[in-house]
Amino acid sequence: MGYRLKRLRDFARSLRATRELAERERWPRERLEAFQRDRLAALIAELRERSPYWCERIPRGAEELGELPRMTKAELMADFDRLVTDPRLRLERLLAHLDEVDGDALYLGEYRVMTTSGSSGRKAVFLYDRAAWVGILAMFLRRSEWVGLRPGMPRTRVALVAGGSPTHMSRRGASTLDVGVHRILSLSATQPVPELVDCLNEFQPDFLNVYPSIGGLLADEQQAGRLRVGIRGMTANSEPLTDSLRARLERAFGVRPTNFYGTTEGLYGHDCEHGSMHLFDDMCIVENVDDDFRPVPSGEVGSRLLVTNLFNRVQPLIRFEVTDLVAIEPEPCACGRTLTRIRSLDGRAEDVLTLDGVAVHPLQFGVVTADPDVREFQVVQNGAALRLRVALRDGSAGAEERLGERVRARLAELGVPRPQVSVERVDALERSPAGKVQIVVAER
Repeated sequence: MGYRLKRLRDFARSLRATRELAERERWPRERLEAFQRDRLAALIAELRERSPYWCERIPRGAEELGELPRMTKAELMADFDRLVTDPRLRLERLLAHLDEVDGDALYLGEYRVMTTSGSSGRKAVFLYDRAAWVGILAMFLRRSEWVGLRPGMPRTRVALVAGGSPTHMSRRGASTLDVGVHRILSLSATQPVPELVDCLNEFQPDFLNVYPSIGGLLADEQQAGRLRVGIRGMTANSEPLTDSLRARLERAFGVRPTNFYGTTEGLYGHDCEHGSMHLFDDMCIVENVDDDFRPVPSGEVGSRLLVTNLFNRVQPLIRFEVTDLVAIEPEPCACGRTLTRIRSLDGRAEDVLTLDGVAVHPLQFGVVTADPDVREFQVVQNGAALRLRVALRDGSAGAEERLGERVRARLAELGVPRPQVSVERVDALERSPAGKVQIVVAER
C-alpha cells in the first residue's frame, strides 16, 4: 500500500476518532475517570505479556496508578529495546532511519518515528504505530475544531512555522494531514526571517501556527509592512506564550492567538473558547507532583508532570516525567468541558534559575518581553551573574541600560541581594535544530 493511501486511511480513521473525543470531553468527570481506570487496567494487562521492561517493573497485583513505577527520559533510552512491544524495533536501527526520514515516511511500513532533544538537551526517540498515530491526528483535529478550522471550499490555507527537523512531531503531523483537505505550508523555524516572510506573503495563509518567539519576529515584520498577511486565526505552541506577547501578536495580526500544548510523549491541550487551557486527559492520565513526587493541591504549581499514555501500546509510557510547571484549575470551565483545566503553564523546570538561593522563574523576565524595543531575548547564567542577550529593533538607543535596570529591580523585588545583570546586544539568537530558542542557558 502506498504512503499516500495509508495517509488517507489514517486521516479517515482520525476523523471518526475525533467524534469520539468530542463526546468524551463533556462526560461527567466521574465517567471520564472510570474510563481512564479501564484503559489503564487494559494497558497493564497487555504490558505484562508484551514488554519485558514493564513485565519486570510492574509489581505483582498492582492495579492503581500510584502503585506503578515512574519513568524518566534517561531510562526510556537506556532500556529502549526491552520497553517496546514489537521485537523488530531496535534503537540503533531507528536512529539510522531518522537520518533518512523524508515527509511522512514509515518504518517497516507501520511506524512513525521522531526525535526530540527537549529543554534538557537529552535526545530521545519516540514512535507510534498507525493505530496510535490516529490518536495523535484526532487530537490535532480536536484542536482544529476548537478554533473553527474546518474543511470547506475554497480550501483553507494553513501555514505552520515549527520544528526545524522533518522528524519533529509538528512536522510529522503536518505531513500526515496534508491530504488535500486544507492547503498546508510547512516551514521551519530555523529558516531566515526574510525567507519566512517571502513564503508567507506568497502563500497568504488563513491560519498561522507558530512558536511564540517566531510569532514575535513575524509580528514585527507585519507591523513594518514587509509581511502582508490577513489571517483569521493563530495558534502558538511549544514555548511560553506570555500575556505581553499575546497582546503584541493581537495588535500585529488583528486576531487573538490561542495556546496549544503538545508533547512528543502524547499529552496535548488547547485553549477553549473561554480562554482556558484544557489538557486532553481522556488520552493520557496526568499527575501534577512536587519534587518528592507527591500530588500538588489544585491551584499550586508543581515541579513536573507524570504522564501515562493510554493509547500508545508500542512504546508504552507510564508515569513518564515531563518537567513542565503547571497549576491545575479546580473550578469547572464555563465551556462545559470536563477535561482537566489549566490555571497556568509556566514553562519547564530546567529554565528556573537559582540566584543566591532565590528561585527565579523565566516568567519573571516579562519586564523584558513587555519592552517594545525587544524582538527576542535569552538569559545566560554564570554563577550569580546574568547576561541578558537581546535582539533589539532598529533605533532602540538606550534600551540596554533600561533593560538592565528593570531586570535588576525585578530580581531585587524577588529577594536576590545585589543582582548582577549585564546586557549584550545581538543581531539574532541561535535556535536549536528543533527551531526553538533556549530561553535560559547555564554558562560554565
